[in-house]
Amino acid sequence: MSGSDYVIGRRAGVDGQPVGARHAVVAAATRKAAPFRAECGAEVDVVDGDWPPEAAEEHACPICYRDTSGPFA
Repeated sequence: MSGSDYVIGRRAGVDGQPVGARHAVVAAATRKAAPFRAECGAEVDVVDGDWPPEAAEEHACPICYRDTSGPFA
C-alpha cells in the first residue's frame, strides 16, 4: 500500500486529544467506529491527519514506519 492508503491513528488522552506514538491505520478502517487497528497491531482511538507524519519532533511508530516505508525523523 502507498502512504495515501493510510491515516494517522493515535490513542486518546483523558481530554480526548490524541497522544502517544503515531500509527499507520488503513484509511478505509476509519469508516467504522474506534478502536482502529494500526499496521503494527496497536489499537488506536483517534484519527489524526495523513500518513506519514511530517513534523520532525513527532515520530511514527517504528513498526508502522518499517511496514509502510515512511520517513522516521
